[in-house]
Amino acid sequence: MNTLARTDMSDVQSVWIADDHVIEVSNLRKSFSGRPILNSVSFSVLRGEFVVLLGPSGGGKSTLFRCLTRLAEPDSGQIKINGTTVSSLGSQALSDFRRQVGFIFQQFNLVKRMTAVDNVLAARLAHTSLLRVLVRRFSKDDRQLALACLDSVGLLDQAYQRAESLSGGQQQRVAIARAFAQGGSLLLADEPISSLDPEASENVLQILQDAARNRGMTVMCSLHQVDFALRYADRIVALKDGEVFFNGKPSDFDPSVREELYRGNKA
Repeated sequence: MNTLARTDMSDVQSVWIADDHVIEVSNLRKSFSGRPILNSVSFSVLRGEFVVLLGPSGGGKSTLFRCLTRLAEPDSGQIKINGTTVSSLGSQALSDFRRQVGFIFQQFNLVKRMTAVDNVLAARLAHTSLLRVLVRRFSKDDRQLALACLDSVGLLDQAYQRAESLSGGQQQRVAIARAFAQGGSLLLADEPISSLDPEASENVLQILQDAARNRGMTVMCSLHQVDFALRYADRIVALKDGEVFFNGKPSDFDPSVREELYRGNKA
């Protein structure tokens, strides 16, 4: 992978000049009820890289995402994010760490009765006084930031519409804008397009790709749609039976690799 350099300015976060690793996973193991889910998984992700995680259902993708943020505790191995060993963090340090990571999930996790901009402002709760939160009076800077994040995903015109009135693709874009508003440098997206139609899926993946290329964010995204991974990813990491089956450029993920990865599965 070539060294990545980011020189475009962003209204949301600082520019990164990237040639280091944001995520480092070494010999990660995790079992449930004695059944191995992750078996000595090792890989790394560069700053500013868009990595897509592929693999058949049950291959360990969601478990890996949960381990990255200690929503699940690994049995053994090591995870470093921005040089910090995640397993060494105490409760307060872990909470602070999680606030620096943007999460996007299959379910949009929006408050449906709230407007799009108020959902984005939820990302600023940790940066806002309790009194302002209780009366929902965010600072002018936070409101401008939330609107800028919605603008960046093409939803400025829908800023004051209730989330429940938006389409599925629009709701997912609100969730991405909320992740941008956190101001962190890492974005984890676990099956973010699985409930979306093809056009909405394209929109979401273009935004994630732009987050890496123009914002300098590090993006790791799990998908089932191989064709989308081939079009949008800088690199593909594929898991099969809890192990790293493939780690390389999309151009090297040829039909024979795809067939072997999904052999015995419908994906």
